[in-house]
Amino acid sequence: MSGVRNITVPWVPLDEFDWSFARTGPLPWNLTVWSIIAVFTALPIWTTVELTFWVFYTFERWRGVYFWSVLGTTWGVTIHAVGFVLKFCVPEANWVLSTVLSEIGWVAEVCGFSIVLWSRLHLVIPSGTRILRYVLAMIIIDEFVFGVPTIVFQFLISNPATHDAYLQHMEIMERVQIMAFSVQETVISAIYVWGTLQLLKLSLNSKAKTTLAFLIIVQVLVVLADVIVIALDYLEYYTLKAVLHSFVYAFKLQVEFVVLNEFKHIAKGGITGSSESLGLGGTAGGFSLFNNSPLDMPKGSSSPSPVHNNSGVTVVASARGASLSRTTGSDGSGARNEHAEEPDAFELQYLGRFGRAL
Repeated sequence: MSGVRNITVPWVPLDEFDWSFARTGPLPWNLTVWSIIAVFTALPIWTTVELTFWVFYTFERWRGVYFWSVLGTTWGVTIHAVGFVLKFCVPEANWVLSTVLSEIGWVAEVCGFSIVLWSRLHLVIPSGTRILRYVLAMIIIDEFVFGVPTIVFQFLISNPATHDAYLQHMEIMERVQIMAFSVQETVISAIYVWGTLQLLKLSLNSKAKTTLAFLIIVQVLVVLADVIVIALDYLEYYTLKAVLHSFVYAFKLQVEFVVLNEFKHIAKGGITGSSESLGLGGTAGGFSLFNNSPLDMPKGSSSPSPVHNNSGVTVVASARGASLSRTTGSDGSGARNEHAEEPDAFELQYLGRFGRAL
């Protein structure tokens, strides 16, 4: 067959396989190793396809930090995986191209996921507080302090001419950066768990407490996923770690949609029963407990109107004066309204900042 060439690579037993940075050239042949690479490359690619559809289906307004960070992280895992497949499995691939792809994907998934976590903090932390600004500053500073040097060393060791000279530096930087970014995600998750616990103290809904406790467990699982990647890195299983890295972040994104759905259920059920039970009163503006100003609701209208926000969510809220008509099953004009229920202040907070319109 014309145009087909056989590329011969050496076979290496699994117990003698070199997973470290020191290995150069094409990936040696071992059925187990190549099968692992195939599986943990295909899974994040499929996850990207699946989550892309879910992102565009879930968000009614395709804009906002949360929307773009989720979408960017989703595609980052695939770009990262493709870059390393070219680097490890395609001997004729240009090393510059494969490194550019892998590093673009790495930045998108690592930095992007931290932005996802930061965006979600707005659910449980008062908007405009210093802690949110500090977390965002931490993400930006860490990307420059740990991300930029890592990218530079990756290019230097990917170049055959400079590989040996910078190998030791890359080994050190790799361990530093993976620990730094894992600690960063752990800190953000810990703040989220703390904020969630504060909501538990205010909740009068037993189901909401169970759901929020479940969300805390989910955050712990996300942190534990980083432990696997760190362990592989420190044991010098770099090739295996590079392949699993995209899969781990694909798993984290799947977990993120679990969190999204759970908050949607909380909003449906009401996290505090009703705002009157907390002494919030019956304001028609939909005042949020976590903000010093009302949500972006149309003014000068007593009829239910859609609420838009920066997270890509549309909320339909009804005025407080409709509580009596909800009891009687009719609105002010006598028309029956069986489906629309008035969200309380906490529901407005969740629906107004996160997830899909209910």
